[in-house]
Amino acid sequence: MDVFSGGVFLGQSYVAGIGGANVDIHGQSLAPLIMRDSNPGRLHVSVGGVTRNILDNLTRLGERCELVSAVGDDVYGRMLLDSCAELGVGTRGLLVRQGHPSSSYISIMDSEGDMLVAMSDMRVLSAIDADFVAQRMDLLNAAPVVVCDGNLPADALEYLAAHCTAPLYIDPVSTTWARKLVPVLGRFDTIKPNRLEMEVLAGMSIATNADLEEACTRVLAAGVRRVFVSLGADGIYYKGPEGSVHRRSRAFDKLVNATGAGDATMAGIVHATLAGKSESEVLDFALGAGLVAIAAPDTISEEMSEQAVHTMIKEYVQ
Repeated sequence: MDVFSGGVFLGQSYVAGIGGANVDIHGQSLAPLIMRDSNPGRLHVSVGGVTRNILDNLTRLGERCELVSAVGDDVYGRMLLDSCAELGVGTRGLLVRQGHPSSSYISIMDSEGDMLVAMSDMRVLSAIDADFVAQRMDLLNAAPVVVCDGNLPADALEYLAAHCTAPLYIDPVSTTWARKLVPVLGRFDTIKPNRLEMEVLAGMSIATNADLEEACTRVLAAGVRRVFVSLGADGIYYKGPEGSVHRRSRAFDKLVNATGAGDATMAGIVHATLAGKSESEVLDFALGAGLVAIAAPDTISEEMSEQAVHTMIKEYVQ
C-alpha cells in the first residue's frame, strides 16, 4: 500500500517543487579514463534529483520548501526522507511507493571533473500522473512559486501546466524531456534550458548570438515570460518581458564538479526573484549560485549561502 509522508509549513510561505528526488552515485577518475576497463577513482553516494537539489539549495539560501515527489520503500527512499527532515524540507506531498525501488542516478566524470556519461532509473516517478498532481494542487497553488523538472511524466506535466495558478519555473533537464514541453511551453513563467534544450524548444539551431536571441524571442512569443539560457563556461543569456536582454560571463577556472551547477542556478533565480531583485541582479545571483556549486566536490555545496553567492558575484561574475 502506498503511503504519504508528513511535514508541512502550516501558515507559512514556501517554495513548492514537484519532480525528481533520487540517490546519486558519482564516480570520478583519478587519471584519464580508459574505456571498457576498470578505472581507479573516487565513488560517492548522495541524495539528489533535479527538483530535490533545487529545493536543497533554496533551503541553504533561507527559503522554506515543500517537495512533491515519489520514492520507494527501500534504503534509498529512507535516505531521501531523512535528508528532507534534516534540511527542514516539507514532505506532505511526497508518496512512498511500497515494493518499488527509489530513483537512482549514476554519473562518471573524467579526471578534470566533467561528466562523461550518466544513467538514471526513475521508474518510480511513473506514480506521478495527472491524478497524483490533482491531489496535490492545493499544496502547489498555495506557494508563490512552483519549480519542476522535465522528468515528470507527460500527463502530469500537462495537468500541472493547465491547473497550476502559481508561477511555474522549469528546468527541461535534457533534449529528450524538452520535447515534452513544447505543447505546453507557453504556460510556464520561467524556463532555464541549456543551449541544446533551447534549440528543441525554439525549433531552430543555435550557432550564433543572433540565433540565440531569435530562439529566445520565439519561446517568449509562445507565452513564456522569462528565459535563462545556461551556456556552461560561457555564462548565462537572459531575455525577458518587453525584450529586455542581459548576459553574464564568468572569470572562473576552479571547476571541481559541474554536476550541480544547473540546479544551483535555478535556485538562485527563484531566490533572487522572490527577494524582489532586478533582472540584472537576478542574473548575477543565478550565476553566482552556479559558481558556488561547481567549486564544491559534491552536487550540493555545503558552502551555499547568500554570502557565498555574493562573494562569487564580486570576484568572478562579469
